[in-house]
Amino acid sequence: MTRRAKLVHHTESREREIERDYCPNQSHFSLQLHREIFTQQPPALCVASASARAMSSRDNERNPDDDDGDVFAGVLEPEPQPSTSFRYYQDRNKRWAFHTNAHGANLLQNLFTDARRVISALDEKINAVSNGDRAEIDAVRRAGTEIYAKKPNIKEKDVTWSQEEYRHTGLQREYCKFKSVQRFTETWACLERARYAGVFEDLVRATEKDGDSGVAGVEGGTKRQTVRFASLGGGPGFELVAVREFFAQWFPTVELDLVCLDVEEAWRGAAEALGLRFFAWDMQSGDVERICGGPVDYALASYVFKMYMCDDVVADWFSRELSSMRAAFIINRDEYLKQGCAMMESRGVRISKLLKQTHGRDDRQLVFSRHRVFTLPSSTTTVGEAHTFTFPNVPYEDHRKRHHGSGGGGSGGGGSGGHWRRPGGSRSRSGPSSGEDRSWSTQRPSSSTRRW
Repeated sequence: MTRRAKLVHHTESREREIERDYCPNQSHFSLQLHREIFTQQPPALCVASASARAMSSRDNERNPDDDDGDVFAGVLEPEPQPSTSFRYYQDRNKRWAFHTNAHGANLLQNLFTDARRVISALDEKINAVSNGDRAEIDAVRRAGTEIYAKKPNIKEKDVTWSQEEYRHTGLQREYCKFKSVQRFTETWACLERARYAGVFEDLVRATEKDGDSGVAGVEGGTKRQTVRFASLGGGPGFELVAVREFFAQWFPTVELDLVCLDVEEAWRGAAEALGLRFFAWDMQSGDVERICGGPVDYALASYVFKMYMCDDVVADWFSRELSSMRAAFIINRDEYLKQGCAMMESRGVRISKLLKQTHGRDDRQLVFSRHRVFTLPSSTTTVGEAHTFTFPNVPYEDHRKRHHGSGGGGSGGGGSGGHWRRPGGSRSRSGPSSGEDRSWSTQRPSSSTRRW
């Protein structure tokens, strides 16, 4: 059997293993695994509290005094038996349920462990600054909750939070609690689609050429190589946690160098607690390869492209540095980024879209490259539509089906049949309101915000 045939054989075998072990639609799914995921975790994670389920849309003012328990209580929970799927929440009020399988639930549990470590370090910092005074600790947390919820700069300065607010330890605590899940799942979904589209084929071939026994990762190679990911404007770094978990699954023989670049130095502690290298860096300066200490294989720009990268200065250096990269992954809130994409294309950058274009332009997950155009299965189908997705409907896509008259079915977040089911049991035909943290947009917004 040739090396290429081995590659195909091992990849297909691994996909069958993943679907057999984790896909909730398979009849031989292990209910024991379903139970073990939760029996090994704190009880608070197993079942959301009644108050969380009944939380109304007016409950924007959470009580930080209640945060001494598990900060991820109720974020992930099993569906009622005999279902073998799980629901999880990206928004702070746990109003909008997404769904995953046992594999996704296990990934989220690992994420919670990482995020708890970061939040614990932030709590120690708050305690030190407050000299252990409980009233002062609560005041810092409450201020962070208010800043996170109200976003006072969004109207005046067209940014979600100012740099001064990003330095507020209470806001950082809130951010890590509620953005960790969204950033992780959206990045994982992007990487999963990219793999189905063949974005990592050159990585596999490079390892196949260098290794005596074949290729890296699930394809069976043994020779290790280092791959560097740079997250641009990426503090605190949960996107890179997704990269680490994804490569551990599909390319376990690859050593990763994960570098978080952000203008806000205050994110350093969080990034380093996540096991990342961190550098304070201004988006206007470029010079990513030098800052990272060597060639960058992949760049990742999550929720910064429209607001911070769509100008000539950034487009110039970014297009140049892409010449030495394999690819860059662009994750956005906005579906319509025609102007920014045109700026990059005019500089020789090739753009591949990972989401369906059936119902109109959708630029929320893109791949930039100077060397390759990735051939998608069809311009009218989702990348890897025939494959199993760990976090289906991420970012939220069902609203596009409904708005274009094709129904809302699918197995993604927001309930079946395209209707969002509120935790209390009522249904809504709309997704998260504009006041909620969200990973989707039904229309092109009039403005953009920093890492919404």
